[in-house]
Amino acid sequence: MVFVWKFIVRPMGGLLDIYELLPAFLVGLAFHVVVSLLTAEPSQEIKDEFDRVAAMK
Repeated sequence: MVFVWKFIVRPMGGLLDIYELLPAFLVGLAFHVVVSLLTAEPSQEIKDEFDRVAAMK
C-alpha cells in the first residue's frame, strides 16, 4: 500500500497528497475487520483449551 500510495496516488496532488502511512493503516484496518468477520468462530474444543490454559496463570 505504501508503494502504491507514494508512487501512483500521491503524485495526483490535492487532498491525496498526504503521508502514505495513514492510508496504509486505514487499508490494513479495513482488511483486518473484513477477515475477522469472514473467519469462522473457533470450535468449542479450542475455546475450552484456551480457558484451561488461561486459568493456569
